[in-house]
Amino acid sequence: MGLAVFYETLLVILVSALTAAVCLSSYLVTRRKTMLYACVAFLFYFFDVASILQDEFVMGASALGLSSEYLLLRSVYTLITGAGFLGAFWFMVCEYLGERRRAVRVTPIVVFVVLSLVLLAVAGESKVLRFCYYSCRAAFMFWILLYGGAHFLRARDEVERQRLGRYKLHCTVLALLGLIMVAEDALFFLVLSTDTLTLGPITLSAERNYAENLLMLVCAAMTCWFALRQLNIHSNKSPVVDDTQRYRQTAEDLLVYAKRHQLTAREQEVLDFILRDQDNQNIASAMQLAPSTVKVHVHNILQKTGHANRQQLIQDFWKTV
Repeated sequence: MGLAVFYETLLVILVSALTAAVCLSSYLVTRRKTMLYACVAFLFYFFDVASILQDEFVMGASALGLSSEYLLLRSVYTLITGAGFLGAFWFMVCEYLGERRRAVRVTPIVVFVVLSLVLLAVAGESKVLRFCYYSCRAAFMFWILLYGGAHFLRARDEVERQRLGRYKLHCTVLALLGLIMVAEDALFFLVLSTDTLTLGPITLSAERNYAENLLMLVCAAMTCWFALRQLNIHSNKSPVVDDTQRYRQTAEDLLVYAKRHQLTAREQEVLDFILRDQDNQNIASAMQLAPSTVKVHVHNILQKTGHANRQQLIQDFWKTV
């Protein structure tokens, strides 16, 4: 391993660990499952990249180099870590889109694992099959992007489209990096048919996709921004009525949550005040309604969202929007 690749590997390991820590902090504060899944994803990627240093250690400790048995176990290990971080990302996207069907959540992961195992078993020395094996990761990533894009195109509600549309640039960048991932593997396995490529002082390995590392660094930056934004939003547990900045940041999420649970316009207004920690009397005064009417609206909101009390409702809002 060249010095440049060594420090690149350390950078990716460090960023993965730090991003996982930030996501875990965000989850503990906000209880958003998306942040928990992101934490799991970057932990898996941490171990995935750390295996490079493991290879160097094993090669240094063995005069015979890497045995075929070790390489097989190493491939299985890579498959597990790949399924771990890609599956966690897929769960994160499903959670964000409100996809609750178990079959939809589990099937892509099962397909990825089964297909990878089959290709691993039959690949042997075939460069084409090895290319297909390593391209399974890119294929899974493209599936996630395509599913999100299809959900955006199918959305008829303007609020939902705006909510998803703000990530179009991010997804475009990830798709371009995904194409570079495939091109890098094609260069190693199909064009050059080599396991290593030396560019001056830098030696690159076909077993490691450097475009994937760049993609994960971009994902880490995006995820940290989102996690820190959520921590900022939740910095005050009970927002006050004149908290303009927080209101601006959560207004769109309020509309999305109301649409998902088929709340009426009036119930949405009441929910807004509930999220601001206002009791029925204060809500009635602000909306110029009778307290009994507000009580009915609150009851209907709790019934439609499936919660027993206000606290559960507030927690569910911050976890799911």
